[in-house]
Amino acid sequence: MSNHRAETGEWGEMQAERYLIKEKGMRILDRRWRCGHGELDLVMRKGEVMVFVEVRVRTGETEALSTYRSIRHKKWIILRKTAKFYLYRCPWRPRAVRFDVVGIRRTAGGKLIDVTHWENVGRFGRNFRY
Repeated sequence: MSNHRAETGEWGEMQAERYLIKEKGMRILDRRWRCGHGELDLVMRKGEVMVFVEVRVRTGETEALSTYRSIRHKKWIILRKTAKFYLYRCPWRPRAVRFDVVGIRRTAGGKLIDVTHWENVGRFGRNFRY
């Protein structure tokens, strides 16, 4: 990954974390958690719910929904496997789990345009167990 891309990703994750804590009352459990399967951008807690958060950053006046649509099927498979592994290793047993996507749009100069939060996007599937 290029240095610029990594810096953009870190910036976006920081913006998403601030938003989720301040606006949604979540607590951070982990940032950029990695294992052999992949990486989870943010792992948050909202009450008894564990929330896995995928953060997407777009530069320019793109449509907000394009950040969500940029996640391809293969990425969802990786995220699901990584989340399962995280849950397997986690000593806390949440009452429920969900997956959220946070889209961050910014100007070419790096100023925040807006934050869009999609909750419980339902990509775990009906038979998801941990």
